[in-house]
Amino acid sequence: MRFIASKVSTVLAFAAAFAPCTPMLRAGTVITADGVLHEGEVTLEHGITVRGSPTLKLTLQAILRARFAAPNPDLQPGVLLVNGGRIAGAFSSLNDAVVKFPAKRISIPSKEIAWAIYRPLPPALALQAPRGKAGALLEGGDFFEGTVRSAEAASAKILNPIFGPRTFAAGEMHALVLRDFLPQPAAFDVVTIDGSIYPALDVITGDGADVTLRHPLYNGLRIPVSELVEIRAGASRMVPMDGFKPARIDPAPNGDAAKSFAANRALDGGELKLGISPVSAGFECAVSATVWWKPPPGAGTFSAIVAAGRETPAGQKLTFSVYSDGKLAGHSAPLGAGDPPAVLRCAVQGTDSLVLRIEGGAGSGTWAEPMLLRH
Repeated sequence: MRFIASKVSTVLAFAAAFAPCTPMLRAGTVITADGVLHEGEVTLEHGITVRGSPTLKLTLQAILRARFAAPNPDLQPGVLLVNGGRIAGAFSSLNDAVVKFPAKRISIPSKEIAWAIYRPLPPALALQAPRGKAGALLEGGDFFEGTVRSAEAASAKILNPIFGPRTFAAGEMHALVLRDFLPQPAAFDVVTIDGSIYPALDVITGDGADVTLRHPLYNGLRIPVSELVEIRAGASRMVPMDGFKPARIDPAPNGDAAKSFAANRALDGGELKLGISPVSAGFECAVSATVWWKPPPGAGTFSAIVAAGRETPAGQKLTFSVYSDGKLAGHSAPLGAGDPPAVLRCAVQGTDSLVLRIEGGAGSGTWAEPMLLRH
């Protein structure tokens, strides 16, 4: 009986090893290169398939973003890489030539690490760290500048020319700044549920259970599909506008600037919606408010999906307009409450000032998945 049981278990194990893998289905949204938003069940098997209406079979190069969940905007404990990527999770001593990430089974040269992050770090606080300087970013945004003498997972020692040496425990710092970071061109950014962001030269989809990244720092890293938040075109191709703040907001007459614009949420603080459908990226703007942006270099095309707010009065139509250096670059057809969302794309190449405005009466409208495409 023992021999038979052993033989049966061996056969079952052999069969399991060679059984076809069922691709994982995940509810998600996909934006294709033409700016159209598709919703449905998504599989990543030899490309990307969206089972919706219609069902689409695409290559990853044909999409701008595939999103499965809302990303956490805060930088999570881990490291920020010189190339702008993030690796969340426990890490070994930064004093060594190579820093190890045991849970991910990867090692990164220490010279490729720009920051060590010890506590969740809101982007607004991260911006308070001065560029070109090393030191510790403390609670409240204070920065203790100096030469980093040692950097461990639990503490860091910094030598300040005035105050001398100071050792900070991990709980006393938001981040340790070792060197500047400069995002590098990459075909894709892969975002995971732990807060990691991996720039990748290529993303290989296989049997639908995981994806494999191609990049010199973590080549061959496999990420389970269940851990993906999004796969998006990299900064060499696309810049999401919900990721940076407008330069200025001019409210409607007698309006309040603080109540005229909200990023990744509704003006009332609730869920951002495109008509009646929730969306996780974009912003809601009050009608007649003017939102000014300073685009990054290389922007060529503005793209967004727009819709009037549900509270738009019956018979009233809203027009979404984009201005480039003071000139009208493009606008939507007039949209009322209940009208289908529209794709708004227009050329903004070489612009120094980009302005978004909704015109047509009162209320508000949504700019979903706003992005600047590079040429």
